[in-house]
Amino acid sequence: MNHGDFFKLIKQGIPHGTFLMHGEEEYVKAQAVKATTELVDPDLRPFNISVLSKPTPQELMESCETLPLFADMRIVVCNEFADGTEASKYADVLQNHPQETLLLLVFKGKLPSNSAVLKSVKSSGSEVLFDRLSLSECARWCMKHTNEAGVFLPQDVAMLLVRCVGDEMTNLVSETDKLIDYVGEGNTVTAQDVSVCTRAALDVRIFDMLDMFTYGKTGDGVAALHALMDEGNEPMSISAFLSSRFKLMLEARRGIDAGRQKRDVVAAMEGNKYANEKAFDAARRFTQEELLGLIRDLSDTAYMKISGAAKDDKYVELVLLKHDWRQFPV
Repeated sequence: MNHGDFFKLIKQGIPHGTFLMHGEEEYVKAQAVKATTELVDPDLRPFNISVLSKPTPQELMESCETLPLFADMRIVVCNEFADGTEASKYADVLQNHPQETLLLLVFKGKLPSNSAVLKSVKSSGSEVLFDRLSLSECARWCMKHTNEAGVFLPQDVAMLLVRCVGDEMTNLVSETDKLIDYVGEGNTVTAQDVSVCTRAALDVRIFDMLDMFTYGKTGDGVAALHALMDEGNEPMSISAFLSSRFKLMLEARRGIDAGRQKRDVVAAMEGNKYANEKAFDAARRFTQEELLGLIRDLSDTAYMKISGAAKDDKYVELVLLKHDWRQFPV
């Protein structure tokens, strides 16, 4: 099941059994655990909720076998297994823990399909996969979050917020909280409020800057680069980030040249889904050779700094201006 299925399930009360929670979306995963534990009577939570970090099989079994106090169910949250302990060692507790105990196995990141943990749980429990949310899901989450605070966030403004900040939920919720504080209870968030209050994620701003160069707006691109540096971003950090973006675009370009669909190429790329989609769209305007040339030139920026061939605040600009951006098809 996915995160949506799990949230629907717990609306019916505390479920029985074992649930393995894994996937790239850590914020929603944490919210799912929080929402489940909040089903326990607040006065009884110290007695009926146990949170363990990398327990041994014996420690996990002992916690699961503890009977609930003045309640029908208790919850055990197991944050990963003990280092160096084979998943098979936990088979007994996964299959035989008391029916009165809900066991949540929480693992950071997404487990590979051949994971021994995944195989162990599938035979005796349920898998809950927390994939990154789509942009529309992120927008709906922000709308729900603001609504709970008494602030109205229109759908089009919510999408603007997501496209500005990106789909990393921890950062997105933080920026949404800033908007809530700025607008105030009982008011409506506008596009102008988003512009004033939120700071776009660095990867989104880098791609916006690249768009300016690739569409021939070199002056605007240079101004955007200077703005990034004026805000305290080190030129070497910008260079390294640019290089990583061009490598991402190269991966996308190779997928395009292989005739693969955008959906499949983006799904195979690591990291921020929105940034990956931007990389794919930007890659359409480059050849593999052009991207390799930009990556090589950016790799030389460290030498340019050490040798004194360019001032600290100029070498990234020199690399970008070296290329004839107007030649790239748009």
